[in-house]
Amino acid sequence: MCDLVPPLLRTSAAERLTAVLRRTLLDDVREPVAGWLLDLCALHGLAPLDPDEARAVGEGAPLWRYLHSLGHPVQGDPRTSYEKLLLDLLTDDRPRAGRVDGPTVAQSMLIGGAGRPGEGASGGLGVFLRSLGDALADRDDIGRVVTIVLAADPTAVVVERQADREHWTVHVPVDSPVALPQPQMGGHRIAITWWIRELLTRHALVPDVVHVRYSDDGSLAVADAARLLGARVVFTLTPDPHRHLAERYPEEGADEEALRFDLHRVRVADELVERADALVAIGGRGDELVEHFPQLGHRSAIAIEEGIAPLPATPERPEELVAELFAPARTLPRLDDSARGLPMLLNVGRLHPVKQQTVLVRAWLEAGLHTSTALVLIGGSLTDRTPDERAVLDEVLALAESVPEARGRLAVLPAWPNAKVRGLEHALATALPAPSPHVYACASVKEEFGIAVLEAMEAGLLVVGPVRGGLPHYVDHGRNGFLVDTSTAALLGAGLREAVELGGATRAIAEAGRETVRERFPIARVAGAFARVYRDRA
Repeated sequence: MCDLVPPLLRTSAAERLTAVLRRTLLDDVREPVAGWLLDLCALHGLAPLDPDEARAVGEGAPLWRYLHSLGHPVQGDPRTSYEKLLLDLLTDDRPRAGRVDGPTVAQSMLIGGAGRPGEGASGGLGVFLRSLGDALADRDDIGRVVTIVLAADPTAVVVERQADREHWTVHVPVDSPVALPQPQMGGHRIAITWWIRELLTRHALVPDVVHVRYSDDGSLAVADAARLLGARVVFTLTPDPHRHLAERYPEEGADEEALRFDLHRVRVADELVERADALVAIGGRGDELVEHFPQLGHRSAIAIEEGIAPLPATPERPEELVAELFAPARTLPRLDDSARGLPMLLNVGRLHPVKQQTVLVRAWLEAGLHTSTALVLIGGSLTDRTPDERAVLDEVLALAESVPEARGRLAVLPAWPNAKVRGLEHALATALPAPSPHVYACASVKEEFGIAVLEAMEAGLLVVGPVRGGLPHYVDHGRNGFLVDTSTAALLGAGLREAVELGGATRAIAEAGRETVRERFPIARVAGAFARVYRDRA
């Protein structure tokens, strides 16, 4: 434990802090403050209380973590699945990974998951990190990759290795019955840090470099664990949340809670910049970043584009994938035979206001595109919908009901696994032929990069996406796709109609999009750029 204590606490300051903590803990401090303080002590190797004193002021998981840090045997009566997991971890031996040649790289994704992008908070980042982790693990100059995610539910500690490569996934449990939303991450920060350090140490997965990508308390928790483990930190910068402040709160009367959270994320981003041993910018976003991070005048961010893995195999039965768009459903609309032979507008992603599915449906209807195209939305949970998913879906269905003529031209499906979505995109041209290319319609306010857009381009779909964000760095308007203003339904509808009315003339544009992805964005090439950053810091 002593080797993991930050240098700041290896001085007389540790003694003074220990004395302050002792007085505070014995001064009738109550939960949850007592638990937070005990966890803080456990993380930093401080021992202000003996075991009996700790039992008198603490309880449950924080107490057990503190006792464990003292080297004291831990026993207890677990009241929840989470507490049982903790006791099991503290009393059981865990299998350890073998030695590898080359640095160990950890990457975190504590919001959403990779299994079904488009469900809940899961999105393109999960797809990207899974394929990037595989590509890095396949390189000779990287020894091992560890992807850190939050467990879906606190019922098991799962640390798993892919059968064919050194890519491990560590599922960190949290004391929450539901997926942890970003604003609540701060209340679990210390516990997440403890679990990461404990699991990586016990399984011999201690990293040399840790890469974090969100400006939130979850990334701070991972960065805290990295520091305690002696690992370097790489942080990916984005214009948000700084950009949000000017756009969301231009006048008085703003939502104070939302404003407070965005201000907190700004502070977190600035703190991660200061802590990071290397900064990464997505693609060519350097100039915009300098506007929001003046400290970049004294240090630079390394620009790296993201990428996608090749489709493992083209679908063997493309007609079966397309048939699901037409299969009747009890609650969600599907296509009927009137949609056959029409170009399709496809949109894939989580149902969320920033993805603007409601703006897309409104644009499709108001621009009259429902008379000449079909629209397919794929995203959201089938049963356990979040409040955002319910709100978006309700508005989409209400819009569809308001225009009876559109019935049979709109399909709404829950999130599919990534491989199935990509299979559908490749299947459309042959199993649902149309006189012009099918269109991938990205209606987001902006995309930081757009993994789903790259996948659609690679499949030969004609891409129409937002002019704001990362798309302009690889979509050249009119040459390999179209950039449109997505700020209103009227502007989005006009942009979509322009692309659709060009008809078969856009086949060359769609093909140019496919070539762009195949030349610039194969995941193996992208992994090489990240590997250079990691090796230089390992």
